[in-house]
Amino acid sequence: MEFKMKALKYVLITPILAAAFSSQAAYLDLRGAYATEAKQWEHRARAGLDFADAWQVHLEGTQGHGKDLFSDKTQSVSAFETEVNYNYKSANNLTWSPGFVYWAGRDHVEYRPYLKLTWSPGPYYIAGRYRYQSATGDANNTNQFDAWFGYAFEAVSLEYNPAYIARDDVSFKNDGSLKDNKWEHTFQAKYTGFETWSPYLEFQLLDNINKGTASAPDVTEEKRWRFGVTWVF
Repeated sequence: MEFKMKALKYVLITPILAAAFSSQAAYLDLRGAYATEAKQWEHRARAGLDFADAWQVHLEGTQGHGKDLFSDKTQSVSAFETEVNYNYKSANNLTWSPGFVYWAGRDHVEYRPYLKLTWSPGPYYIAGRYRYQSATGDANNTNQFDAWFGYAFEAVSLEYNPAYIARDDVSFKNDGSLKDNKWEHTFQAKYTGFETWSPYLEFQLLDNINKGTASAPDVTEEKRWRFGVTWVF
């Protein structure tokens, strides 16, 4: 509980204080999520700040609540991460974004360097990213490949984000045995008609989970709804 409160406090306060003493842009994003098969609630706070022209820093705190929303009795995951990235704009509407994420959970830490390339010639954009996750303790290392396809209308933006994740024991086969890769698909719709804030809705297909046991597997595809609001300062 103490870890959760400290993480969320820093996420919420830091960008607001930074924006107050700086002419740079800042944002705050609050998001809730619900996994339909596991029946698990989660909420997340994320904030960020642009500085020194092309640099960005982001802070994020996440708390899982199990089957009871905002309950301390069924907390499942508590994590905090710090991210720094640099955006280099080259010719032909290309932006190269190397970055690094430090992620701290309850029982292990992850170091996540990445490189992202974005092509944005107009109201549409295409992006790709490779990220490596080096984990401490008994957690497995991960190679992750993401793509983003987006289009911005006058007051609505749509985005599709497929992700391929390669890691030992990351998902389940139909017979209940573990496999070393999985796909995740995220579909987002965001309303951008307001000046300083944007509500959004996401739907995710998260590959397979086992709701049964190893001897009596009940494998099904997990789905998750996410809903949030982003404020820009």
